[in-house]
Amino acid sequence: MMFKLIIIGILCTAGYLSAVDRYEAESAVVDENSIVKVVDNNASGGYYINMKEGTLTFKVIAEKADFYTIWSFYKVDDANGKIQNLSVNGSSCGQMSFPFTEKFVLVKSSSKVKLVSGTNTISFTKSWGWVNLDYIEITTFTDTPFSYSKTLVTPNASQSAKKIYSFICDNFQKKTISGVMTNNVFQNDGKYTPYTVDDQTELSWIKTASGKTPALVGFDFLHGTGLSSDNQWHIAYTSATLSMAENVFNHGGIPAYTWHWMDPSKAVEAFYTKSSGNTPFTTFDIKKAFTDTVKCEEYNTGSSEYKAIVENMDTTAVYLKKLAVKGIAVIWRPMHEASGKWFWWGAGGPKPCVGIYRLMFDRFVNYHKLDNLIWLWTTDEAGDALDWYPGDEYVDIVGRDYYYYPREANHGSLVASFEKVKEIFGGRKIVTLSECGSVPHPDSLVGDGSGWSFFMPWYGDYTMDGWAHDNTAADWKSIMNNNYVITLDKMPGWGNYAVSNRMSLVNKNQNSSSRLQYKKGYLELILHDNLTGTVELYNIKGRCIAVLSDLALASGKHQFDLDGIAKGIYFVKVKDFSGSRPLVQQLIVR
Repeated sequence: MMFKLIIIGILCTAGYLSAVDRYEAESAVVDENSIVKVVDNNASGGYYINMKEGTLTFKVIAEKADFYTIWSFYKVDDANGKIQNLSVNGSSCGQMSFPFTEKFVLVKSSSKVKLVSGTNTISFTKSWGWVNLDYIEITTFTDTPFSYSKTLVTPNASQSAKKIYSFICDNFQKKTISGVMTNNVFQNDGKYTPYTVDDQTELSWIKTASGKTPALVGFDFLHGTGLSSDNQWHIAYTSATLSMAENVFNHGGIPAYTWHWMDPSKAVEAFYTKSSGNTPFTTFDIKKAFTDTVKCEEYNTGSSEYKAIVENMDTTAVYLKKLAVKGIAVIWRPMHEASGKWFWWGAGGPKPCVGIYRLMFDRFVNYHKLDNLIWLWTTDEAGDALDWYPGDEYVDIVGRDYYYYPREANHGSLVASFEKVKEIFGGRKIVTLSECGSVPHPDSLVGDGSGWSFFMPWYGDYTMDGWAHDNTAADWKSIMNNNYVITLDKMPGWGNYAVSNRMSLVNKNQNSSSRLQYKKGYLELILHDNLTGTVELYNIKGRCIAVLSDLALASGKHQFDLDGIAKGIYFVKVKDFSGSRPLVQQLIVR
């Protein structure tokens, strides 16, 4: 049987394969919190660990300081899967997703972690807990380049949108853009006078602490629709966000909007579902907006749910149009954190969520002619992340919302999460930290190669040194004065900024004298210079499973049959041509 082979990217590297190092879970250092050692003759070493709570810490020996990949042999009994926190040498690297599986399977827990030469500690700490772990394996990390479009998904996007997105593209993986979410947007003066970048609460606190103002400012349309949206205070709130967004843009900053979308039916002033544990909650059923509540492919335009959703979209589009007519573009982040199912737009599962997101895109872009939006989709790292994804043609940037749980201050780079999101979306989209608690320290970002495009901590005590000390005044002083961080004073000013015509980023070491591509069941290699060496196929564990050619190949076109290859991730390695380092091509067979 022939499978579709999708080419993800080309990179050059040397010595990327190494022996697999295995570490048994029962040999890890454990704490006293409900970790059970289970006897199993089928397990590696005769035992596995039932990790209900607490922490497992592995002592790992690395021959040299480098980046590595962590694999876990595990099973999870919960149909929803589980998530654990990962830290290396005491620094947070992000989270690891463990999808449901009744049998032990091997999964890539972290695509990229940085180890020092000698002894390292790798800790799995309970987030959602309850994972059965047999062992972990460490292999050398193989890098892949980003390859994304510099053209926005909105046809004929406005100049301001092009400028903001071009600026984001030009600085991606070179700098990180500082941001913060706002809460109060108007003054308590009885007149609802909007704040500005100079006097808004979170912005002022950061400015006092660091002498700098964030370049990106987040707002919310949560009061723009819903049961109470016609009240004077709610109208004033939405109006003040628009005024502040204009002020941010005119100062050369980037306005960003989230939409905590209140119950469209206006039955209750809430966006949370019952399963979230929050009150009040909404029972609004998104699936009723479709004729088929299983496939959710055709809209039920006569249903009250569909009509309410469209009415809310149209209301919000009018707000965004007020910015568009002034030449102001915004990052637009609707229907965020859907896969958590704590918001009504995610409660029905991925199919209706994707359907409504696409409806919004069509309604905003084609019906309302909005050209000032940069569309951001918020993902998680679970095995079904792509099921929730609206599609490349509807998304400009992929974001990850990350809050360390249990909550504590941790300024690690979250490199594991960065690399996981990059991997899920094949490097086709810019990756950003669209919400967070503690802000990763810039030196950690640089050292780990964790190139989040921007960061945006949540408002209130997440930003202003609350009980968990997520971000202290000292943290902000250090972060905002780091050369890697773009603050408002370092922005070019949109009137002075010209859209870059450079191509999308490619790996700087990419060899231009050859090309690999897939065509109709075979791999095609085009050489512009003679080759002396081999063409080999490796599996994801770094084991050579086939030698496609062991002969010297002349310049020209060469074809290798891949019909019938099993599903999975592979690497094609082309050795020693034109004196260059090996060419490595990552391949995904679906």
